[in-house]
Amino acid sequence: MPYLAIDTATQTLSVAVGEKGKLLGEATTQLSRNHSVKMMPLLEGLMSNLDLTPDSLQGIVVGRGPGSYTGVRIAVTAVKAFAMALNIPLVGVSSLDGLARHGELSDALVVPMFDARRKQAYTAFYEQQNGVFEKIAEDRLLVLDDLIKAINSRMVVRRLDKRPVKVLLLGDGAQAHREELRERLGEKAQFAPSPSHDFVRAAHLLDVGIPLIEAGETHDAATFAPEYLQLVEAEKKWLEAQQAGGTTQ
Repeated sequence: MPYLAIDTATQTLSVAVGEKGKLLGEATTQLSRNHSVKMMPLLEGLMSNLDLTPDSLQGIVVGRGPGSYTGVRIAVTAVKAFAMALNIPLVGVSSLDGLARHGELSDALVVPMFDARRKQAYTAFYEQQNGVFEKIAEDRLLVLDDLIKAINSRMVVRRLDKRPVKVLLLGDGAQAHREELRERLGEKAQFAPSPSHDFVRAAHLLDVGIPLIEAGETHDAATFAPEYLQLVEAEKKWLEAQQAGGTTQ
């Protein structure tokens, strides 16, 4: 029986259906941020083309962020409802995982980047470890200066380990700061070989999430929540007002 994966954390909207080690179908669009309108028709079309019904699903994988506040909530809200209605397990994985796996065959340090504005990016680090593509630094929000410092620190370790001193930068965050990244990282900086490698793929989320479901490492659909990594603007302003001695009248 197949599993479903959905990600709406970025401008990309991606849905996929598959089994362990086998992709049955995938649909991805970059046409609009209006994911709340386009997600269900895209999903229904994919399921119809595969001659599948919702009750044939045995689990759901969702990109839980980080990313757009509104975007992340769309997929998370939908899969919580699906999981409870169908009584099937749910697991949330990092949306950065769905981007990073474009580089899973690379011998470089793989750094997916979601643009977070103000010269910031949501990011994590991945690389090959003993033949396995692994996450070596968890999701975090970094300003560009700190991200470059972290990359250079990892390059020192790779040089000592006699590994290739290069970094593969993926995503809209990498493209937004491409010139500065190339200037400051020099020849070790590499970018996506094609525009499609800067998109999150739901099929990659299946690769990460299915083993978790099969191992019983699932989430409670009722309490499952997105991963934002930073407060929304209204919350920031409220906290700033509190710290400055303001009120919330």
